[in-house]
Amino acid sequence: AITQNDKIKAGIGATTGTLFSTSYLMKKQKIKNPFNIKYGLSEMVFASALSIAGGVGIGMLGEDKKTQQNKLREGFFQFLNASLPAWIVAGALKLSETSKNFNNTSGKIISSISGLVVGMYGAASLANVISDPKDKFPDRKLTLKDCFANIDDAIGVLILSKFPLADKLQIEKLLPFVYTYCGYRAGKSN
Repeated sequence: AITQNDKIKAGIGATTGTLFSTSYLMKKQKIKNPFNIKYGLSEMVFASALSIAGGVGIGMLGEDKKTQQNKLREGFFQFLNASLPAWIVAGALKLSETSKNFNNTSGKIISSISGLVVGMYGAASLANVISDPKDKFPDRKLTLKDCFANIDDAIGVLILSKFPLADKLQIEKLLPFVYTYCGYRAGKSN
């Protein structure tokens, strides 16, 4: 069972990871406001990786070996769930930009949504195969909460496809909170 202590450690770790990634990106982009960070694919993957590593790393402190292994597996799942769909969406966007029929807003959105769905299910399958090659544990299934965690990829779709409304809504400002949530989920798991 997940205890209050598990939640606190995961929250501290995920927040710390997010703060480190945000600080680094602010310094790299020479800005003073974390809400002005410009996210591309590498920034998204970097930020999600640090948030998840923080949540899992601090969440593992004081845990037995089995619980630590479970947290590592969940962290790996969360990382792939946060990053693989983004990579596939970026590839789908590049492909749509080279096509006469899909180099428009609706073509980019269709390509991106398709990439997002393929990426989420692909990430779950890949995480299960890599983290449990001998199939000793039940497969980690994609849940509604996991799909919510992919809101970062949906935001990324809008940003990377230069969807007109994305600039006005400034939805990329939500990304640090989404990454913190992913790190928290991975770190509190048992």
